[in-house]
Amino acid sequence: MAMEEFAFPNRHALATAIAERLADALRDGIKRNGTASLVVPGGTTPVDVFEHLAGADLAWEKINVIPCDERWVAVDHADSNEGLIRRHLMIGKATRAQVCTLYRPLPSPSDTLPDVTRALQTVKRPFDAVFLGMGEDGHFASLFPGRTETASALALDQPQDLMALNTPAKGYPRIGLTLRALTDTRTLILAVPGAAKRVVLQNAIAHIDKNDLPVAALFRQNRVKVDIMLSP
Repeated sequence: MAMEEFAFPNRHALATAIAERLADALRDGIKRNGTASLVVPGGTTPVDVFEHLAGADLAWEKINVIPCDERWVAVDHADSNEGLIRRHLMIGKATRAQVCTLYRPLPSPSDTLPDVTRALQTVKRPFDAVFLGMGEDGHFASLFPGRTETASALALDQPQDLMALNTPAKGYPRIGLTLRALTDTRTLILAVPGAAKRVVLQNAIAHIDKNDLPVAALFRQNRVKVDIMLSP
């Protein structure tokens, strides 16, 4: 178990700090390999981070952006995570970045697993940075508590990079990266804004060996340190 907490006075400071950390990781990746990769979440928390990061002086044409998960909707749908990325991150200089699309116009997420797996294999690993959010139920990246698919996707000894939820979770079928893929990174940042989420976080850490919340599995793994970024 390797983690470190960083506290910020407000959400603006939190977003600024995360954006700066991600930019540093991407610069290092480009220097190291000539390209860089960034895995990002959907939801409301990342919007400020994306808009700060979009202004960073980076060789964006060398950067691959991968959603950590996706609702089974087209990119122009209001609830598409890729759509969120394109609206708030891929602006200005950052329009030159490449996006690894998880959605395909097929009936279910399972139908597209082979194709998306091949697309992910074109991105150099480990990722340079993985940025995650957490829900008040302890989920991250569509790894929801109580789903049979989640138990398999949290197992580090299974070889798949992707998980499919063909029956809806919070309104939609979904596709997302497994814990094995998400922890194959040099930098892992978890944003935890708000008092309610902090209570969930503290419970997951305090009872880490007995806790069945998905986020507790993130803390139990020892492949990469988790930097937990906190704010009111």
